[in-house]
Amino acid sequence: MVFSKKKTVESRYIIAVKNLDNTVLKLKEGKISLSADRAVYLKLLESQSSKVDNLKELGKFIKNNKKTPKEVKHYWESLITDGYTLVNVEYNEKSPSIEHLCSNGIIKFICPA
Repeated sequence: MVFSKKKTVESRYIIAVKNLDNTVLKLKEGKISLSADRAVYLKLLESQSSKVDNLKELGKFIKNNKKTPKEVKHYWESLITDGYTLVNVEYNEKSPSIEHLCSNGIIKFICPA
């Protein structure tokens, strides 16, 4: 029997966060009201393994996340241009779903990593 050496992590996701540093600061200070408890968002953002907030490093981020550039590059470029940071995060909870947590103007769900 042959086993694949490739590991897949089902709980990794890519999200986009508007003004990441400012958003984290406001979450810590309790100045942002989102759909779930702020501790859930802080834990989510603390789980990041990589992030990109400039077009120069976007290609490397796409490659590291094993995505096809022609499928994601245009959309991801527009998010970065609009002030979002793309973040690779881990989320294991069943409720609320990652899609529900990240469906507002500040944090957007992009795709599984």
